[in-house]
Amino acid sequence: MTENGLSLGLRARVALEANGFHFTHSIGQNFILDEDVIGDIVSLAGVCEGDNILEIGPGSGMMTAMMADRGAKVLAIELDRALENVLRDVIGDRNVKIVFQDAMKADITLLAGEYFGTDAPYKIVANLPYYITADFLMRAVTLQRKPESITVMVQKEAAERVMSSPGDKNWSALSATLKYFSEAEFLMEAPRTLFTPPPHVDSALIRLNMRKQRPLEGENETRFLRFIQAAFRMRRKTLANNLSSDMAIPREKAVSAIEGAGFDARIRGEALEIEELVGIFENLVQE
Repeated sequence: MTENGLSLGLRARVALEANGFHFTHSIGQNFILDEDVIGDIVSLAGVCEGDNILEIGPGSGMMTAMMADRGAKVLAIELDRALENVLRDVIGDRNVKIVFQDAMKADITLLAGEYFGTDAPYKIVANLPYYITADFLMRAVTLQRKPESITVMVQKEAAERVMSSPGDKNWSALSATLKYFSEAEFLMEAPRTLFTPPPHVDSALIRLNMRKQRPLEGENETRFLRFIQAAFRMRRKTLANNLSSDMAIPREKAVSAIEGAGFDARIRGEALEIEELVGIFENLVQE
């Protein structure tokens, strides 16, 4: 899109320079300033007219503006107030609200409810700083008011962890928890050369499509999330030993629940699918 003779990408570069913006490595500021790439990301995120989009880390505002141009209502949470004038220059009068808060501390449910409406569905789109990837994804999937999907640009290694399965070295409490709440899709690779300034590693775009129905609910679901953490606490330990030491469950009870689900008592947590972990947990709860 061209405004005042400037493409969106050029407009962003001009705004960054005119406002004397300096990238801060410590908060993971690496922006994509290529309009075609941004367009691909917006398309792969499934942004459509009428969507409510919660964007984490709008950066230069290019993707924010492009999502608004596609007819989405965008609420963007940005940590760095040094970007305020840049975002104003790039976004203009589009249907966007910028909130300057820390996405790891902000009351996302409250913000989404106030801006989109209490029961309105929404999607999360984000270019996450690498250092908050795991913590933010865990926070996002466990929100009281969950999004329909979460599309994020993350470090390639983080994408591999999210996409992993039992037997993979990356299968972990994080990947198991995310799989419980969602189905993950690998959307595109993003080499480091796409970013300004270039990071030291390559990235990837993934989307988590949130499950509308899950096998557990309420307090049982909360307890199951603790169960997952315990199951993966010590990878060289058996599941029974991890549960016994981390959750103060008598080892005999843990063994009974594992064998009752059809597994050898010596099995390790990282060998099990999420559905199998749910089955063992349900046996524990029933005993």
